[in-house]
Amino acid sequence: VFACLSSLVKSIIPLFLIILIITSCNEENVKPLDLANQIVAKFESKNSLSYDINYRIKFFNQLDDTTKVSANIDLIRQNNDTIFGGYVWIKSDSMARYYDTRNTYFINHRNQSITKYPKEKPFAITGNTLDETIRIYFLKPRRLINGVTDSTINITLTEDKLNGIDTWKLAYKFDDDQYSSNTWKDIWIEKESNFIPKMRYSSDMQGENQYNQWELSNLTYNDITIDDLKNRFEEIKSNYTIEDYKERSKEELSLLANGVQIPKLTGTRYLDGVEFSLDDYKGKMILLDFWYLDCFPCIKAISHLNEIQSKYKDLVIIGANPFDNNEKGMKRMPNFLSHNPINYPIMFIERTKPKDFKIFAYPSFYLIDKEGKIIHSEIGFSEDATSKIDSLIQINL
Repeated sequence: VFACLSSLVKSIIPLFLIILIITSCNEENVKPLDLANQIVAKFESKNSLSYDINYRIKFFNQLDDTTKVSANIDLIRQNNDTIFGGYVWIKSDSMARYYDTRNTYFINHRNQSITKYPKEKPFAITGNTLDETIRIYFLKPRRLINGVTDSTINITLTEDKLNGIDTWKLAYKFDDDQYSSNTWKDIWIEKESNFIPKMRYSSDMQGENQYNQWELSNLTYNDITIDDLKNRFEEIKSNYTIEDYKERSKEELSLLANGVQIPKLTGTRYLDGVEFSLDDYKGKMILLDFWYLDCFPCIKAISHLNEIQSKYKDLVIIGANPFDNNEKGMKRMPNFLSHNPINYPIMFIERTKPKDFKIFAYPSFYLIDKEGKIIHSEIGFSEDATSKIDSLIQINL
């Protein structure tokens, strides 16, 4: 008997070692694309995903504080949906957002009201931090494959543990560009379930950092249906007032007309705090730029405005800033200017003042003639727009 057992043990141990070696080799040989394909296959085999999420973000403009959001999420995949990739229900505090592949609804439980947005304007979700709570690849899983096959991204895959659970850690390292550096993203994937319980993202831009973190829990697949969401919404709707989102008229979205006398504008000059106004430059052509620190198109415009100012000595460019004349803005300004030198005066103005100029988007520009009348106005930045302004300066200066 003992001889038989000894023989059996001898035969089992090599077999066990072989299996262990094969398993170990397989794990060592797992490639990022193999893993991405596994996750995509898992997600595409499921109809719905429900989970709780704790999401946090430190924006570039936040010095020390971090924005935190907790939400309950229900997602139902619809491959033909081009907006989000399926049905979305986000519940956070006293608010909820619901997208039914035709409209988006902003549900305010406090005042029992619902605002309905058409499909092409999903602002109730995309216009706030909650947008990121659904960016966990379930609705559009093939983005994972796009990421790991992007030759511009350095991808590494290592083994890790998260809360005692065996995971893969998929690490993305992005190339630096003109504005951002040290940009990376880490994704943890549970080995057994292929679930993504955590992600992190970080990027530096001009000496400031943005950091994002997603932490998911209480995952359930195929636990909710389209009818469940529809019935939930119908029950709420029966007790709430509902109104359509009202888009601004074309007139509301237009700047002041050419030929109109420019309104009065006063402010204080950075850095010395001296008060000045547009009236100080009577008899001169003025290019007025409404901007602020965290407006990326505003930042892109600065170098072009510097060139225009250097080119036309008789032109006055003024950067009117309504948002950063506060303690946080003043702390950030030296670092900002070290990366974006400005060779024209910065005027800090009252926050309400842009209304007089019908400013609703940044940057916005007014080219003003020597009599104080508007020659041209422009919303947003593009190289074509600044070239057009340059041509008008040559004609009218």
